[in-house]
Amino acid sequence: MSELPAVQLVVGWDHYAPSTAALHFAIDMARRLDAHMHVVHIQDMDDEPLDPDSDSWESQSHTAVAAAEAAAREELASGEVSWEYHRARGPAAVQLLAVAQQCHALMLILGSPRGGPASVLDTFLGQSVSHRLIGARRVPLVLVPAV
Repeated sequence: MSELPAVQLVVGWDHYAPSTAALHFAIDMARRLDAHMHVVHIQDMDDEPLDPDSDSWESQSHTAVAAAEAAAREELASGEVSWEYHRARGPAAVQLLAVAQQCHALMLILGSPRGGPASVLDTFLGQSVSHRLIGARRVPLVLVPAV
């Protein structure tokens, strides 16, 4: 088994445009720095089916989570960089920070907040992932705008 590169990068992934931009940025950084990437998907409400009473709810949930992982693998299919995929549940900022600290990441890379009323509400209620990571002051954070 070959050793992982010394430089580790953590990127948050949720298959939306800002996250995809962050993943592309992280791939470019990993290539330039000869770094290993940790792609982290935090399971949230977007991964859950709309009807929790549905007989196929669990199956639909597994399908959505698998689709997010498949989309990340497709983005990383070029094989240009060393990477691994992580899936977690719980508060996104806590989970991302845990992976970053565990691997001694040089930086944590996220897509910029999506904007709109939900984003403003998240910030106001203290649920914004980027704001929580900034407040943690543990790992340098790079926010990548969607293009």
